[in-house]
Amino acid sequence: MDGNQTAEGLTLFRTHGTDRRVARAACLTAVAKCAFALAAFGFSLCACGPVTATTVIDDAEVALLRAHAAEGEKYALYETTLADLYLQKAKEEQGHARYADARELADNALRQAQIATRKAAERRTSDTTPAPRATIQHEPVTPADKPVKP
Repeated sequence: MDGNQTAEGLTLFRTHGTDRRVARAACLTAVAKCAFALAAFGFSLCACGPVTATTVIDDAEVALLRAHAAEGEKYALYETTLADLYLQKAKEEQGHARYADARELADNALRQAQIATRKAAERRTSDTTPAPRATIQHEPVTPADKPVKP
């Protein structure tokens, strides 16, 4: 052989430094591919925050609907109210692009809604009497009791 190589039907002529130039070009190609992969990964991470926050918020909304359907306001008032408030705050944080906070709040809302659903189901099956209702009675106000404005 005369020092030339054949690659895929092409004859490559070897000159002084050809091997180094081919190796350098291959190395630069590998670096470019690696940089592209890292950039794509970085962009996917940026999109991850909104997607995961939205997913957890949607899950919390569904769980809260279940809690309301199980009469959570009647049998698990604290947990249902807490889940409502957590969900409302999660949506607010999502609106301000604070996706990590929104996801954490939505996780809390989801957890509280699940607890409310479970408690409501347990209390509804074990309790045959209706839950007591708070009634506040006020004494009637007569015109003589009202203060007179000077």
